[in-house]
Amino acid sequence: MTGGGGGIGQAIAKKLASEGADVAVADLKPADETKALVEATGQRFFSAQVDISGEAQVNAFAAQVREALGPVDIVVNNAAVTERVDFDNVTFENWNKIISVNAGGAFLTSKAFLDQVKDSSAGRVINMTTTAYWESPPSFVAYVTSKAAINGLTYTMAADLAQYDVTVNAVAPSVVRTPLTLPRVSEALFESHMQRQNLKRQQKPEDVADTVAFLASDEAAFITGQIIAVDGGLTRR
Repeated sequence: MTGGGGGIGQAIAKKLASEGADVAVADLKPADETKALVEATGQRFFSAQVDISGEAQVNAFAAQVREALGPVDIVVNNAAVTERVDFDNVTFENWNKIISVNAGGAFLTSKAFLDQVKDSSAGRVINMTTTAYWESPPSFVAYVTSKAAINGLTYTMAADLAQYDVTVNAVAPSVVRTPLTLPRVSEALFESHMQRQNLKRQQKPEDVADTVAFLASDEAAFITGQIIAVDGGLTRR
């Protein structure tokens, strides 16, 4: 999986390990805390510091994972970057960075592990998108556009990979309190989201992790091409 060093990714890694999966993490930062959580469950762990917008680095990571843990069954494209900038002030450099990491990284990672997933008897690709695609909040044009690309990638990969019995789905959380969101999201916005939800509590990384684990399981073998909102009823799709 990508982006497993903390936040939602760390919760996903811990949950999948608790369900019996070995875990490999690509992240720009060290994933020592995630390693401890995974190994505490008795599962194996591998990590590397990878810029997922770089094709050579992602391909090298895929080869390293296969050597360390064996062939991969489940790919979780979780890593993302964002910056809160209104459209008047967003630069093309900022745009390209966010698109290349969020959308490009999911594409490159899926491609790098494709042969392994195709050969699996339970191949899964699970992408991370966002309810911001439907909400269209101001000042997140590059981020929301990158997640719209993830939605399109999910739909088309699901169609293309069905011939190999590989399922491809996406999970769309709302605003989750993580190291990525805290510097960019005010307490007022957290509260506003919670009040508009049907379920009146703050969303946790574990809520997202539980849904990812379900989509990775045998019970979800006939679910593909779906974008599942995990938002307490905020968007009521």
